[in-house]
Amino acid sequence: MSSSPGFASKWEQFIRHKRTEDTLASERRGLRRYLLMPTIAFVIPVDDEAVRAQLAAWQSAFADALPYRPQPADRVHITLHYVGQLRTVSWMLLPHTWRRPALRWIAARARTALAHCVEFTVGIGPLNAFPNVLFAEVHDGDRECLRAVRLRVRRALPLRARPPSPWNYLPHITLGYWGEQPVAPLVERLRPFRADEPLPLRVTRIKLTVYWRDEFPATPDILLHLREEVIAEYTLAPQDRPCDDD
Repeated sequence: MSSSPGFASKWEQFIRHKRTEDTLASERRGLRRYLLMPTIAFVIPVDDEAVRAQLAAWQSAFADALPYRPQPADRVHITLHYVGQLRTVSWMLLPHTWRRPALRWIAARARTALAHCVEFTVGIGPLNAFPNVLFAEVHDGDRECLRAVRLRVRRALPLRARPPSPWNYLPHITLGYWGEQPVAPLVERLRPFRADEPLPLRVTRIKLTVYWRDEFPATPDILLHLREEVIAEYTLAPQDRPCDDD
């Protein structure tokens, strides 16, 4: 597996924090909650039962440190590419927002690109943390098929469907939200999990989804009520050939 130096950097950043950040609460305060439009993204579902079981075990190990009940392991995913937000009202003319009729066109553009892509394997784990979430690292294979597939999808889309990001793409699976609490005890609990070997996950399909996150307020069960709408699904070819082969 190809290990990104970005994960080590994120860990070092996390351990320097004093407290975690409760983004589920902060993004719903005041007028901010009106900007919580549904997000549009290409995602990789986690279909392997062994990987799901490990993700659930990791969530269980930190259950007492996660004030928001995490989503079930069968609903977690790897975000491949973030497209933007779904415009739910016509006057909300914000950058990188899309009206629903455009989703069919986006799905078709991606289908053409993904028609050339084959199944591949990534590594799931070990655990790591952002200031707001517990996550499992996702490691690309030696042939960097995850990177190649993501590049194909991005190149198939217009610039408006490639929003700028303040950070580099770092594939991961979000396992739970920290809320606000001291970081030091979490660091000590996480250290043993940092040595876990990645589990192989075979990627066989990709979905274009709309993720509805307009639940308010941020109750302990909020993550259980957020909804995923599948716009399109793409099955990757099973042939064992290079992932960038046309």
